Amino acid sequence: MIPLDDVDKWYPLVNERAQRFLSEQEREQYRSLPQNEVEHQLKLLLECPIAHFTVVNEVYFRARWAEVFEALQLGDDLTLLEVASGDADMVPQVMARTHPNSTYITANMNKSLTASLLQKTLGLPLHMKIIEEDAAYLEKHLPSGSVDIIVFQHAVNDIIQAILCEQAGIDTIHTDWMETLPAMIKLLQQEVASGTLEVHARQPFIALIHTLLKSLRTDGVIAMNHYMFQLDLDWGYPADLFENIIPLARRWLNGIQGCEEIFIPGFDRQWWIFLQKR
Repeated sequence: MIPLDDVDKWYPLVNERAQRFLSEQEREQYRSLPQNEVEHQLKLLLECPIAHFTVVNEVYFRARWAEVFEALQLGDDLTLLEVASGDADMVPQVMARTHPNSTYITANMNKSLTASLLQKTLGLPLHMKIIEEDAAYLEKHLPSGSVDIIVFQHAVNDIIQAILCEQAGIDTIHTDWMETLPAMIKLLQQEVASGTLEVHARQPFIALIHTLLKSLRTDGVIAMNHYMFQLDLDWGYPADLFENIIPLARRWLNGIQGCEEIFIPGFDRQWWIFLQKR
């Protein structure tokens, strides 16, 4: 696997980042880890597909998103839209620390994941708005140019999977996502084997980006990241596709009107892509 990041760079930073981006309960959990275990978990996170959800993972990903916000010089009164968040709360947890009292919006159709996200973010100093509709119809809910940044936090693969599921008539709204995942993986296996993934998923993906650009302010950014889970690979997720989701998205979006790719130093193009609206 291409490493997510440099262990030697991050290990000296991780204790300070834990202090900044974890809750008191999470910090207690973090402090209970011997430093050699922290280093071991960090190395596994950065150099292998993710097999375990750990507090070290939270430190790293929250810190990385904080660096994105800082590099883009986002103002205090931030409005952020996260696409296909599921119940992952990394982004709102960061916002609560870097941009308290700002606005977090997510477009998330899966009912159980939405409920879990609301529970995880209960009490955060954010204005939370949940739009329980397909992101393709967000323009009905968001004024033009009202969003500062749009985030795909490990969501590009989920969007592609949802596109294929809709075409195949598989419900991803009222079902448990993990119970549906094997069917999603089977669809991906079929698409890869037949060489038809781009034929079936590229245009709906591009159409979604065009829709999202309407709600994004001029000079605003769409930020996408990715990483791999060992469980998905164990269940048969095509490994080359899973590792190269961001390069795939970059190829599909090459030349898209209305935005252009920008680069932030220190963010590997294998795992991150940033598109700025023009």
